[in-house]
Amino acid sequence: MAQPGRLPVAALGDGGFLMGLSELETAVRLGLPLLVVVHNDAMYGAEVHHFGSGTAGLDNVTFPESDLAAPARGHGCEGLTVRSADDLAAVKAWLSSSPRRPLVIDAKITSDGGAWWLHEAFGH
Repeated sequence: MAQPGRLPVAALGDGGFLMGLSELETAVRLGLPLLVVVHNDAMYGAEVHHFGSGTAGLDNVTFPESDLAAPARGHGCEGLTVRSADDLAAVKAWLSSSPRRPLVIDAKITSDGGAWWLHEAFGH
């Protein structure tokens, strides 16, 4: 809102997106052309490192395949699922439409065992 000529972009993980999903209502209500990129590897990255070496397993920190674009659309956003670079053509169309609501991209990424940058923090 402070820089109306610039596109705000939020890049976050799927777990963080799920925890803050209700914030989309504010962006929609204010008519913000916000681009939200959700890196969806179906797990809480930090928690995978924290619980990964234990005997409890990872069932409580991993999720099944999900469509995160659907709840975004339910909040009034545009929603897009991306599995390859070809799927990004819809982003160009959204940008050229003078958007007045957010676009949430559910970017499906390969799971590689949690957030790489937390590997050292958890002593692995």
